[in-house]
Amino acid sequence: MSDRLLVCSPSTRDFFPEYDRVRIIGGAPEESILDEIGIEEEVVAVGGGAVIDTAKILSCREVVCYPTTAAGSTSTSWSVYWEGTTKHSLKRQVPSEVFFDDRLLTSLPTRVIKNTTCDVISHCLDSMLSKKCTEESKSYCVSALKMIEASTETINLIRAGHVAGKAIEITGTNLLHSLSYPLTGFHGIPHGEALGYFLSLPLGELLWRLPETIDYNIGGLLQRFEWDSNPVRDLGIDMDFIVEQAYHYDKIYESILDIPKDHLKLLLSIV
Repeated sequence: MSDRLLVCSPSTRDFFPEYDRVRIIGGAPEESILDEIGIEEEVVAVGGGAVIDTAKILSCREVVCYPTTAAGSTSTSWSVYWEGTTKHSLKRQVPSEVFFDDRLLTSLPTRVIKNTTCDVISHCLDSMLSKKCTEESKSYCVSALKMIEASTETINLIRAGHVAGKAIEITGTNLLHSLSYPLTGFHGIPHGEALGYFLSLPLGELLWRLPETIDYNIGGLLQRFEWDSNPVRDLGIDMDFIVEQAYHYDKIYESILDIPKDHLKLLLSIV
């Protein structure tokens, strides 16, 4: 398989020894990746969102994916890269094939499982509360949430992330993701953990108690996965600054919620 490039995380490399050409990814792609857009003919991606995003950028064709998180990149035509503290999205191609393999998940840390749970739930919330929400996108969100509720198995969570990604492909993200980017960009907090912080504050409770979302027991799902905001509570983060930075992302205005900026700052200051 020397003609194919394997893009993978450090923990998944050993599962695919047949590949001679390998690129190991330790974090989200940075701006320099733009020099390598479409340089590869065939790419297989094994890992989380950063791995799959990198693979999509490198490949001139649709990639083949083996996801290990519920990031949703397996079902979208976008890749994320970072320019310093700013997140960007680059239009690419939706992966052609997605394989869900239990053996890749046996050593997945509990922290990663919790973080990626918050990611898929946040995809559903942002999509259901988007001005671009359609019956199709809503059906994907409902299916993903029901999948999580039906089973706590990690492989089921990964499948749910793939389904929720189909909703994001239609609507994009908005409020929660816009708020998460400054936590990641300025404080290095992993994406899912950043989203979990907002879900655990009064803002999160407001979102899952709205008429559009109240029927789906989102609070109960988070409670079942024992999520709490302790990892970032004690960092002394200036939430007013985070809100101001979030409004640099135009997608924040695609939420159906018209929360005044000062009110949003207040919701995020209550811990």
